[in-house]
Amino acid sequence: MRVTPRARTAFLLLYGALLAWQVDRWCFTPHGLASTWSARGDGRRVSAASPQGVSQSFAMGADGLDGVWLRPLVSTGVPRGELLVDLLDTTDGSPRRVERVVVPAAAAVRDTSLRVAFRPIRASRGRNFRIDLRHVNLGDGPGLDFAASRGDVLPAGRLVAGGVEQWGDLVFETVSRRATLPYWLHEVLRPWPVWARSWPFIVAVLLAFNLVLAWACAIATGVLGEAGDDLEVVAGRQAPAPGAVGRLALGLACAIAAGGVIAAAWPTGRYRSLDLIEALPDAHVTNGWGTLHGSIAPGPVLFSPRIHRGIVAMPPATITWTVDVPRDAVLRLGAAMRQDMWEKQSDGIQMRVIIEHAGERTVGADLTLFPLGVAEHRRLFPLEVPLHRWAGQQVRITLESTPERFGNAVNDVPVWTEPRIEWPRDPAAGVARVVATP
Repeated sequence: MRVTPRARTAFLLLYGALLAWQVDRWCFTPHGLASTWSARGDGRRVSAASPQGVSQSFAMGADGLDGVWLRPLVSTGVPRGELLVDLLDTTDGSPRRVERVVVPAAAAVRDTSLRVAFRPIRASRGRNFRIDLRHVNLGDGPGLDFAASRGDVLPAGRLVAGGVEQWGDLVFETVSRRATLPYWLHEVLRPWPVWARSWPFIVAVLLAFNLVLAWACAIATGVLGEAGDDLEVVAGRQAPAPGAVGRLALGLACAIAAGGVIAAAWPTGRYRSLDLIEALPDAHVTNGWGTLHGSIAPGPVLFSPRIHRGIVAMPPATITWTVDVPRDAVLRLGAAMRQDMWEKQSDGIQMRVIIEHAGERTVGADLTLFPLGVAEHRRLFPLEVPLHRWAGQQVRITLESTPERFGNAVNDVPVWTEPRIEWPRDPAAGVARVVATP
C-alpha cells in the first residue's frame, strides 16, 4: 500500500507538533514556582519607601531558586537612591538572610518588569522564603511602589507593607532553572510507590505513550490503513459517509444553538445580588491575632445537610465593606459557630452586624452563641437587615465577632455565610457597589 507524500507530511506535522508540545511542557515550562504574575496587580500598589518597606513570604515548590521577577511602579519622575532586595530563609521560623541585592532605583523602573537574580539555591524545594524590598536614599525623588493583587492569590503567602499585613500578595514570580520535570517527579507522583517514581519507569511510560500517540497520528493522517481515497474500511469498521458526517455536525450545531437560546431565555429572578465574599479584597479587615490570613479565611463550610460559602472570622475581628446602597436593598447572610466546635470547650461568641452612616451607628443584628451549653444555638442563624433607609447613600457594613466572656477566644470559631446585598431588578432602583478601601 503506497503512502502518499501528503499523508506523510501531515503525519510529521501532527506528531511533530504533539512531540514538541511534550518537550516544552516537560523540560521548559516552569512548575512548582511561587507566582502571582497572572494577577497583574489590578490597580493596587504598595510602597517600598517606608522604613519597614514591603515583605512577601512564599513557599517554594521547586529546586534551584535563582531569582524573582517584580513589577515596580513610579508615579512621576525618575526615582533616586537604591532598592534593597533581601532574600530570607524562614523555613525554621526565624528569618535568616540568604542574600542582599542592591538595584539602582532608576534602573528598577527602566522596564515594566524587574528581574532580581540570586545565587542559585539547589535544594530550595519545600522551603519557605521571604523577600524584603526597601527603597533607601530616595532624597527628594519619587518613592518606588510595587504592584500588588487585591485577592489572596497565594494562600501560603503573606504581604506586609509599612509594617501592616495586607490582604493580597505582591505581584511577583520566582525563577528556577530546575523547575520542570523534577517537580512532577517529587510532587505529583509523591503518593505513588517508589518504583513508580523511578526514572526508568517514567522513561518507559513516556516512550510507550509516544508509540501509541505516533500510531494514532499515523491512522488519523492515512499513513497506516488509508493510502488511497478509495479505502472504505478503517480499523475494521466502515468509514461514515460524508452525508452522515454532515448530518451529525448539523445536529450538534442545532443542539448548541438551542441550548444557548434556552439559557438566554431562562428566568433570572426578581432580584439582583452583590456577593460580599467576592468583594472581600475591597473590605477593611482588622483582627487581634497579629496575622490577617491566620484569622480571616473565606471558603466552604458545612452546616448539615449542605455546604455554604462562608468567611471564618476568628475573634476579635471586623470586616467592613463601604457600599453604595440601591433602593429597597436588603443585607442577607447567616451566622453561626462552626459545626465542628459545637462539642468543644468554649465560653461562647458574640456576632454583630453594624451599619454606619454619617456618624450614626446602627446595630442590625446582635447574637450571643453558646452551642456547648445551649442546644438551640447548634445551627445556622439566617439574618436579614433592611437597608431601605439608606437608599441612594453610602454606608459602611461591618461584620464583627468578639469573644463573649473575659476575652477568651479558645475554640471560638464564628462563621458568616453567604453575605450578600439583594435589591429589585429595576433600573430605577440603582446598583449596589462596593467602594474599595485604601
